Amino acid sequence: MRVKKSLFRTLLVEELSPWLAARTDGGLGEQVTLDDYTSQNFDLCPRAVMAFLKIRDEISDEITLNLAQATMRAVDDMLGIEKDVMARGLASERQLADMLNVAGEIRVLAGQLGAMLNRSLAQDFVFVNDHIINVARMLGGKTNEV
Repeated sequence: MRVKKSLFRTLLVEELSPWLAARTDGGLGEQVTLDDYTSQNFDLCPRAVMAFLKIRDEISDEITLNLAQATMRAVDDMLGIEKDVMARGLASERQLADMLNVAGEIRVLAGQLGAMLNRSLAQDFVFVNDHIINVARMLGGKTNEV
């Protein structure tokens, strides 16, 4: 089934935002706190917020918490790179390489975390590719088709 963007946006803003607001510092696109770590760049990605809110509700021990925080820090680093690119209006090859390296780290950590939670986190982390594409499009200072 295909959903119109306006309907999807309405669903996110009107239906999901109150749910997120109850679990974050204020709603859609906000930061997430996991024990003693609060994200810095999650406002760029509501899907990261949703993923970690679900994960936070499933944490049952110190090992899983530490792994979740490591995953969250890696996602935060990746989103921080994208924020820098957006602020400058261009991406360097180094930034794209850093994004790819961090994305690989995220995939490994999310796989380990999923194993600890006894479920696949693949669908929760599909947003990672979108952020890589966003940075790749900004190589050389202009939006390019990838």
